[in-house]
Amino acid sequence: MNTQDMASQALSVDVPASEWVTANGRYHWADRARRVRALRFRGLILSRRADLRPVSGRVRVVAHVVTRTRTRMDPANAAPTVKALIDGALVDARVVPDDDDVHLVGPDFRRGPVCGDLDKGFHRITITITDFEDSYNEV
Repeated sequence: MNTQDMASQALSVDVPASEWVTANGRYHWADRARRVRALRFRGLILSRRADLRPVSGRVRVVAHVVTRTRTRMDPANAAPTVKALIDGALVDARVVPDDDDVHLVGPDFRRGPVCGDLDKGFHRITITITDFEDSYNEV
């Protein structure tokens, strides 16, 4: 596999309510496992369609959580959903070798812009990966 350095790559994933997992949710273990499995697969397929390039070195991950309305939210509550998407879109798709602290910094959770045309019941997660050294110099 040919790896290359990159400036920045992004992947947007629309997640239906039937797959959404929050840190505050109380799920039966089988339901949670089904949701995580679906999210990983969704991330893998969309990553391949987006043709995300494999990277070498450490990357910084930022996850923007997009909703339809301006209501208050805690973006970090999306952590279980983002974790499953990272596992599928980055690790399973072989964009990064692993999601451990040697390869990834983050994810940092941010609120994304309001998207009124997002289908009802959906959230959009935009995962951006940037070379860690490049992103560190910008901060």
